[in-house]
Amino acid sequence: MKNSLLLLLDAPVKKTWWYKSNYSDAVKMKNWRTFDLDLVNLGSSSAKFAFDYSKYEISAANWACQPQNLGSDFAVIKNYNNFIKENGIVIITLICPFCGMVIDYHKEFYDKYHYFLHPILVKHFSEQTLKKVRRIIEYPLLGAPKASMKALVRKLLCRDRPKYTNAKTDAQNRIDSWKKQFSIENFADPLSIENLKAIEYNTNLLCEIVAFCKECSLKPVLEIMPATKTLKDHIPLDFTQSAFYDMVIKVKERTGIQVLDYYHSPEFESDNLYLDSFLMNEKGRKLFTERVLKDLGFNI
Repeated sequence: MKNSLLLLLDAPVKKTWWYKSNYSDAVKMKNWRTFDLDLVNLGSSSAKFAFDYSKYEISAANWACQPQNLGSDFAVIKNYNNFIKENGIVIITLICPFCGMVIDYHKEFYDKYHYFLHPILVKHFSEQTLKKVRRIIEYPLLGAPKASMKALVRKLLCRDRPKYTNAKTDAQNRIDSWKKQFSIENFADPLSIENLKAIEYNTNLLCEIVAFCKECSLKPVLEIMPATKTLKDHIPLDFTQSAFYDMVIKVKERTGIQVLDYYHSPEFESDNLYLDSFLMNEKGRKLFTERVLKDLGFNI
């Protein structure tokens, strides 16, 4: 009776943007029950917003989480590969040109994975964190009362909506943030030793993911995400080559993996396909998902 009452009280909280943006990915993966999938995609925020298979007669799943690094992609496919049929396709999405520079995040980043991954696959796993995360996700009013009440008030005031900045402003903000994150003062400067080590690490990690998929009788595909021209105009081609494409070339040479590259595709450059400069809107998702499925040979 007590748990039923709590679930009833928590139901409005779970409909808020605060809850959905922070915990919907973990809930989706925890409750995953569909087997014999033809296709899944891994990835981070851009992939989460770019794929929608609901309108197609194929068994496919968007397993991207917001955000997610390659190491966590690997953990997800290790945990859930049995849900994919033999010779099913695993799309490993890459964001040009910075994903090769990401190795780790702060410890709290891994909290959500406690909820749906096997403990051995969770970095920084602890029973205390598992209990905390489970409490917040299942009973947010108890686990995070202040955040829950604030989210409810915002919903009542009709302010419970995501805020997306126009493409020009968003692009500049993202570039400034990425430069700070990866300690880049000028794109014309040589890559730092730290960034080069990260790229080498992720090159090897991608090869490991590809090998694991093949061992599980799955077909891995590298897919390079598109972006607006507004965003890409900030990033020199020489930098994208040294920071990203050199890594992709090495992975392809070592593994023979198929690569689908949409970063330079003009059909996905228009701002009107995106919520900002980076995340696709409904129109963009429809066009992009259809193009990828066709390129993979699905009859849609």
